[in-house]
Amino acid sequence: MLRETNKLRPLRRVLGWVSVAALLAATPAQAQDSVLPGLPRLGLQKDSVTVSGISSGAYMASQFGVAYSASVAGVGMVAGGPYGCSRGSVSTAMLNCSCPADKPQLFEVTRYFGLDCRALGPDQYLAFADGAVARNKGQIDDVANLRRQRIWIYRGDKDGVVNGHLTEAARDLYLGLGVPKEQIDYVDMRNAGHAFPSPQSSDQCDLTRFPFMVKCPTDAGAYDAAGSLLKWLYTDLGDKQALAPQPAQLRQFKQAGYAGKVEFSGLDDTAWVYIPQACEKDGSKCRLHVAFHGCEQGQSFRNGNEVFGKRFVQGAGYNEWAEAANVVVLYPQAKSSTLGNLANPYRYNPKGCWDFWGYTEKYAPMDRNFSKQSAPQMKAVKAMIDTLLSPAAQ
Repeated sequence: MLRETNKLRPLRRVLGWVSVAALLAATPAQAQDSVLPGLPRLGLQKDSVTVSGISSGAYMASQFGVAYSASVAGVGMVAGGPYGCSRGSVSTAMLNCSCPADKPQLFEVTRYFGLDCRALGPDQYLAFADGAVARNKGQIDDVANLRRQRIWIYRGDKDGVVNGHLTEAARDLYLGLGVPKEQIDYVDMRNAGHAFPSPQSSDQCDLTRFPFMVKCPTDAGAYDAAGSLLKWLYTDLGDKQALAPQPAQLRQFKQAGYAGKVEFSGLDDTAWVYIPQACEKDGSKCRLHVAFHGCEQGQSFRNGNEVFGKRFVQGAGYNEWAEAANVVVLYPQAKSSTLGNLANPYRYNPKGCWDFWGYTEKYAPMDRNFSKQSAPQMKAVKAMIDTLLSPAAQ
């Protein structure tokens, strides 16, 4: 972590100005009477929970899948690196485990202090991950559980945010922890930027810009990342085709209570869940998938005057496959916070990313919790999952 010195004080002030002026997020207006008080108990299959995400959401999916490996059957990662990559350092997360897509005044300042993006070798990233697994032993599930998981990893060859060495290290970590290679699918998309490929997007494939959703042409049509990863994670989907989602089945619910009594969780007040009609009854035997949005993709994130809203929960393509495969899709929501800064990263999350470096806890350099079961966001998502898996009260 960075120590505040005379040299860093001006950096801290500038970062605060940039954050407040350009990155402040606000919650969009919502019809409160349409928000569920919580998630329903649906009695979903306990042995078929899978998770996926893009960018910080991919990091979150990976660390959730490792920490709760006994409860997760598969993980999908779009442009993400290995478990524990940041080592609890915001500077490592921002400069080595990723590189901001937009580099305005912030990077002009950080370069002055010798801080700039630098991709490390895959072996170094793998060493970070192995070290995190070893340090967190006893505070995560036995990693032997990973051997039964199915893993899907995607990278775009024009991705300047998450270097290919990171996705390679993620793959190699799973192999090193005993996941058979035939259970890992590694997709290397040509001419693709840092974004989630969806047939519903109109942005060209090589772009890396807000809202980070693109259309990538292939011989078989526009690439469908949600469909591809779900078909890999659930092998019985076979030749099923996506179906039109039903708008009424996308429900907003109050998310805040799932974090419990913590000082700061970084979670938005509400989140979303898509429940196919066939899955509304207890005992339907439907499965559960958790989809983590990326940075700048939470419902309340603002890009200037533009609120991101439901673009990810409606446009990523998961809901079409939820209908086709009787899969409930949970969309947890993180939100922006500018209460901290780079020199004091507690509650510093201006882009609304998922916590893969430790912004949800006060400075604790020797024992960061973000990738353990005890982390606020990890516990909250697990509580949401447990609610959906629970049978309806009699």
